[in-house]
Amino acid sequence: MRMLCAGLVLFFCSAAVGATTPVDGWGRNIDVPPRPPERIAALSPHLAESLFALGHGAQVVATVAYADHPPGAQNVPRVGDAFTLSFEALVAARPDWILVWGATLTPSRLRRLESLGAPVYVSEPRSLADIARELAVLTDILGGGGDLAQDLRGRIDALSGISAAPTRQVLPLIASKPPLTLARDHFLTDVLAHCGAANPFATTAGPVVELSRERLLTAELDAVLNLSGAPLPSGILLPLGTVVLDMDPDLLVRPGPRVIEGAEALCAELAGAL
Repeated sequence: MRMLCAGLVLFFCSAAVGATTPVDGWGRNIDVPPRPPERIAALSPHLAESLFALGHGAQVVATVAYADHPPGAQNVPRVGDAFTLSFEALVAARPDWILVWGATLTPSRLRRLESLGAPVYVSEPRSLADIARELAVLTDILGGGGDLAQDLRGRIDALSGISAAPTRQVLPLIASKPPLTLARDHFLTDVLAHCGAANPFATTAGPVVELSRERLLTAELDAVLNLSGAPLPSGILLPLGTVVLDMDPDLLVRPGPRVIEGAEALCAELAGAL
């Protein structure tokens, strides 16, 4: 009996040691109400999209400008945009959980959000795997979701090794006046890697990198991925032979469940064009 008891103690202690507490995108322990949240503020378009995809759109009581997918998200009250919030409107929405994008967050804004009394979850995925992980965490907390996270992981795995060609130099442009690209920590860096490509200018931290026209013209580029939402102006000069690919920016700059559609389309475009 003593040996059995000792074995049980060891088992439960080992389980406790091996247990992990879920964390958000900033590595903070996730703090949520004891019951699943019923009134959620999704303060980024990709967070609203994720909640709707997981079957929890009815629980989203506040969001921000440009949260336009799926169509039902357009009916959710706005409390500002990703960078400018009306805290009065947010308080009036009475959220019991607040989801916010880390790229739009400062320590002072985080403290102010936390002062509203609802737990705050920070989303900042930096890879396709992080996006799938976040969907799994939201599913664990809210329930539902089906196999969305697992399906996404399977489609991500299918991207790896699609291209056996040497790494292509592909520049994602999110704006053309001035030319802006995404820095190294953006999850699009990982999307490009899955397609056998790399952004030659994603060498610094921070959200974006501004490029001079001279630097752009003299770069070694195979393709420019135009994510500006408009045709590139004639004033932008590119190295001879550079291919321009125009793609829907919402599929490649929003770290939500549709990003895999953008990744698959990008891999196919690069395979066909280069």
